[in-house]
Amino acid sequence: MRNHNLKRQLNAIALGGVATILMAGCAGGTETPPVADRDLGTPVAGVVADGVFDGVTLTYAASGGIFQDGQRDAAWDPFAKISGATFLQDAFDAGKLKAMVDSGNVTWDVTNATQFDTARGCGTLYEEYDYSQVDISRVPEGTITDKCMVPNILYGLVLAYNTDAFGDNPPTSAADFFDTKKFPGKRTVSQSPYVDPQTVEFALAADGKNVNDVTVADIDVAFDKYRALGDDVIGWTSGSQAQQQLESGEAVMGLVWSGRGYGAAAAGAPVAPMWDEWMIMVDSTAIPKGVKDPQAAFAAVNFYLGAEQQARMTELTSYGPVNVDAKPKVDATLETWLTTEHLKTGIAPNIDFWVENYDALSAAWAGWVTGS
Repeated sequence: MRNHNLKRQLNAIALGGVATILMAGCAGGTETPPVADRDLGTPVAGVVADGVFDGVTLTYAASGGIFQDGQRDAAWDPFAKISGATFLQDAFDAGKLKAMVDSGNVTWDVTNATQFDTARGCGTLYEEYDYSQVDISRVPEGTITDKCMVPNILYGLVLAYNTDAFGDNPPTSAADFFDTKKFPGKRTVSQSPYVDPQTVEFALAADGKNVNDVTVADIDVAFDKYRALGDDVIGWTSGSQAQQQLESGEAVMGLVWSGRGYGAAAAGAPVAPMWDEWMIMVDSTAIPKGVKDPQAAFAAVNFYLGAEQQARMTELTSYGPVNVDAKPKVDATLETWLTTEHLKTGIAPNIDFWVENYDALSAAWAGWVTGS
């Protein structure tokens, strides 16, 4: 499953305040030659002209593992084969991205980020999209959440529960996660270094709070709600740990990334998702600020958004497609865990609030993780 080190790295640095880099007057008086402006016509998702990017090299930076391998096989390598481009893969590192942007020497063309990261770094670390160059007509409604992204994958923070323990009386609401009398046993929740707004929103939703009405004071309310579980709550610091806790039965419930819940179920654990209330998560396909060939980068993203590419990506990674026409061929277990089948019952995050109040959230999260 996906390695979420990307998210932890992204939040380990300050995303704002990137200095403007003046590119003129390089050492030795040389300047980067201008990139050709090609006539690509009206974009159609999943389509690129034969040989149009002969001699162009592009690089995608993401978190590695099955996640990045699946995207490579489903989209980036086919794009290269048709367009004539060379498509390289690299490991995402937030510090490296910032150093590239600060120096004006950006060697990545497309990256994977969270929707909070692109919202916070839009215009400073990430380029604004020229949507006239990308066909977004089949992107699921509501998944473009700032001007510096199109969706990369759809997944969720989901209540996963043990069917042996609760199969006859399954949880049906966020509030049930906190009801240890009706649903006894240990439950696991994130205490990872990644600052996760949706963990806060889930606790507030359990109290009937509309996430669009969240205040700074509500942040402590949410963490106090988790603390009130006492010995019945344990933490996970990585997606793999969350999956293991579900597989072993150490936790009879978990608030986990949907891909990790699926991983436990696919491994044979008696685990099922609760879709009555869940937190929608979207990763961003982002273009680093100062990318050398924006047109080629946008064309690659446009190809990635194709229905065929997205169906194959889901089959290879287990994450939801970001084209409503995609028809992945999946087994019954994966079909149970695909978030795209349950968007109507999902809760979208209050992105603007968390961007504005990230420092307050970060401080409270640190206290939650360290137990202080």
